[in-house]
Amino acid sequence: MFGYYSYDEYMAKSAQRIEARRLRRRGYSINEIARRVGFSKRTISRWCGDIELNDKQKQILWSRSKARFKENFRNYCERKRLKTKEKIERLKQEGVSEIGKLTKRELFIAGVSLYWAEGFKKDMRMGFANSDPEMIRFFIKWLKKSLKIEARDVSLSVGLNISYKNRIGKIESYWSKQTGISKSQFKKPFYQKTKWKKIFEKQDDYHGVLRVRVAKSLDLLRKIYGNIEGLKQNVERSGKI
Repeated sequence: MFGYYSYDEYMAKSAQRIEARRLRRRGYSINEIARRVGFSKRTISRWCGDIELNDKQKQILWSRSKARFKENFRNYCERKRLKTKEKIERLKQEGVSEIGKLTKRELFIAGVSLYWAEGFKKDMRMGFANSDPEMIRFFIKWLKKSLKIEARDVSLSVGLNISYKNRIGKIESYWSKQTGISKSQFKKPFYQKTKWKKIFEKQDDYHGVLRVRVAKSLDLLRKIYGNIEGLKQNVERSGKI
């Protein structure tokens, strides 16, 4: 027996000690060697304590430590990114669940609130403008479901910068597809006359602003004003915020 070890165990440990010293001379850190040979850092330090690293070996050790730090930092950032992504998705799904399926009344109130925020209020007919296709679709759904507006009574017009005038056909086709409303119901587009100095890399992603108008809707608009006033009075009834 060789102390506490059998002959085979003693020889295996000797081989690991030799490997540890070889790695140290190649510029490996105590931590790296401990992971490679499977012994504690304390044992590795005792085995390699007499090895003095020259300048070249120190440079190798520094380069390896720096590379490992960068790799660990990249891994940390990736784990953090994935954790954040999972959190965002979880919170998003919680938000979706909280809304659930809107009742008729909830859809109506949501539409009134949207009109209060973004609807035209100084015209003689209902109007709404936005560049978000999902918001536009929600508004049109509200018109049809809550206000019983027929699709034929809805007209659309595109507003965009004059620099994109040559794309008006494609942009109108885009909005027609988004809304399900025929291009025959599009009115004359309007253009922002000042040319933008900035050129967008993905010009196909620019679709301007869509204006939605409802024909012969003055009386309905006056009623919507009343709905908005009802929302305001609810705030007043609830007292100071």
